[in-house]
Amino acid sequence: MMSAYKFACRLVVSHFLYPSILSTPPPFFSFGDQYAFRPTGSPAAALITLLHHITHLLTAYPYVRVISVDFSKAFDTVRHSNLLHKMAQLDIPDEVYNWLVS
Repeated sequence: MMSAYKFACRLVVSHFLYPSILSTPPPFFSFGDQYAFRPTGSPAAALITLLHHITHLLTAYPYVRVISVDFSKAFDTVRHSNLLHKMAQLDIPDEVYNWLVS
């Protein structure tokens, strides 16, 4: 059974954050190559896109180099103040922003 907190988080993300970010994203957000944490994103979609780009490049070049970086712990080093500053610029209700801050 889902906890009340987890349910509230999903509700905030699906009803406030996704619509705000995906409808008219602020200029500092770029989601062109983002697959994680999106309703239609998946590791399979990211791999398919990567393979498509590599195949396309191989039609013009004899070889392609791919460098992969693991960002699995990237959010362990995000400064909360920077993240909250960006979130404050989203079109979300004050109550939702205050809930995220707390």
